[in-house]
Order: sequence, then structure tokens, then C-alpha cells
Amino acid sequence: MTASNDAVSRRLLLLTGALGALAALLVGIAEFAMQFSPAGGYEAADYGYFAQVPGWRLSAGHFLGVLAAPLYLAGYLHIFLAMRPAPPWLRISVLLLGSYGFVIGAVWLGSRVYLGLIVHTQTAAMNGDLLTALLASAAAHNEPLIQVVRAAIGAASLLFVGAVLSGRTLYPRWIAAFSPIALLAAVFASYLLVPAIGIYLLPTAMNIAHFAFFVLSLAVLARTSG
Repeated sequence: MTASNDAVSRRLLLLTGALGALAALLVGIAEFAMQFSPAGGYEAADYGYFAQVPGWRLSAGHFLGVLAAPLYLAGYLHIFLAMRPAPPWLRISVLLLGSYGFVIGAVWLGSRVYLGLIVHTQTAAMNGDLLTALLASAAAHNEPLIQVVRAAIGAASLLFVGAVLSGRTLYPRWIAAFSPIALLAAVFASYLLVPAIGIYLLPTAMNIAHFAFFVLSLAVLARTSG
């Protein structure tokens, strides 16, 4: 590969990482706007915390998140490039799993606003029985999607960790400890162990995990590929 090709490859590596970090930041802001409640209660089956979210925040978060979510695909292209020279099947598997997960995640995020709107209407209604049934039905179509996202990102992270520990990527081995799924687990742990902090992190857990990962990746690769 010529020096010119090396420079282009490095620019693409850093650009895709920056776009991934931007996606995580913007979608994180969007999810925080849509879901943050000072009282917490994110684990409640009735989504009561949405009643504490003003309508303007639901709308702003919805549009910002849906429009920014596709940038996540650039972030997983960054990981694909940074995993060189690991075997192509391994790199492609991580790229496809991560991309698939975030396509499903965009669908999940795009329908999240309707749960909030139903809760707002339910709170204002004289008789909320029909809305309670509607909310349960909407949740049954929404919640399984985030489980698919977590499974896909978990599988991609396991493959990523294996590749990094093999020493056949651009990453140092220690970065395996900071895979997206490990950082996601840390965010959930913060909600259980340090709720005063976790209450702010959990509404946008997946995005915080990926923002931290992409920023760390950029910091490491900017030095090692320079």
C-alpha cells in the first residue's frame, strides 16, 4: 500500500470513528430528552416515568434520535477497519451484527415516543382502562426490539474481544476490557449501585457505552496509526 493510500485509510478510520461518536452523542441526548425522569422508575412496567417528561422533550428527542441513529453504521465501519488484519469473516461478522443491531435500535427508538404519548393521554383521561390495554399492546411490540439490539451488540462485542485478545487488530489488547457490551453493563451497574449517578445514565445507556468506546478508540488509534 502506498503512502497516499495509507493516509486515505487513516483518514477514513478516524472519520468513521468520529461519526460513530457523534451518533452516540446525538442519540444519547435524544434518549435522555425522551426518557429522563428526576424520580427514576425506569424499570416500571407501566412506563409511569414518561408522565414526568414534557411533551416538547418527547418530540425533540424523537426527531433528533431518529435522524441521528443511522450515523451509528459509520461507527461499526470504524470498528471493522480497526480490526485489521483479523480474519475477514470476523471483521465482517462484527460489522454486520453491530449494523443489524442499530438498524433494529432505530426502529425501537422511532416507536418509543408513542409509549410516552399514550402515558400522557392515560394520565389525563377520566377512564384509562382502554389506554392501559393499548399501552400494554404497544409495549409488547416495542420492548422485544431492544432485546434484539442488546443480543446483537453482545455477540459483536464477544467477537471483537476475541479478535483484540488475539493481537491481530490495530488495538492494544487492554481495550478488550472496554467493549461496548462491557461499558453497557457498567452503566446498568451504576443504576443499581450508585443510583444518584445511574439515574442520569440509564435513560441513554447504550449511547453512553458507545460514545465512551468510540472516543477511546479514536484516542488509541490516533496515536498508534499516526
